[in-house]
Amino acid sequence: MKEKLKNGFKKALSNEIAIDFRACVYFFCVVMFYCAVALCKGIFQVKILTLVEIVLTNYVICYVQTYLFRDFDESQHFGTNELAGILMCTFLYVAASLLFGWFDGSELITGLFAAYIILTYVCVILCFAVKRKLDTRQLNKLLNNYKQNEGRDPHEC
Repeated sequence: MKEKLKNGFKKALSNEIAIDFRACVYFFCVVMFYCAVALCKGIFQVKILTLVEIVLTNYVICYVQTYLFRDFDESQHFGTNELAGILMCTFLYVAASLLFGWFDGSELITGLFAAYIILTYVCVILCFAVKRKLDTRQLNKLLNNYKQNEGRDPHEC
């Protein structure tokens, strides 16, 4: 029972760290889009309330992404679950933008925002895929070095 509780805590902590990481990445991406739109309109300030709305939206969506769609942006293959996750989370971002009035109801900017979010997810998925390949290559290298040095004292020159 104690081991099961410990493993459950470790899994929950791991999920929370992943959610925090994602929320920061997606917060930065959404804020960059929002600021680019504001700059194009000649607006040089962003309301703190808008930043709070964006960060809270990111956290909610990252929880959805983690618990309903099993971290689709870290998936090793792209299938129905991953596509559903991208579409659902994009819908949630668009709904939040409309609810909070981030783009003043502009259909064009909201459509561009949706496309931007999809592109962001695709880029993050590609980044995680590249990272997995690099990590795998590094682990294989370490394993081969270990096999070649097996039986020897690692401190010997």
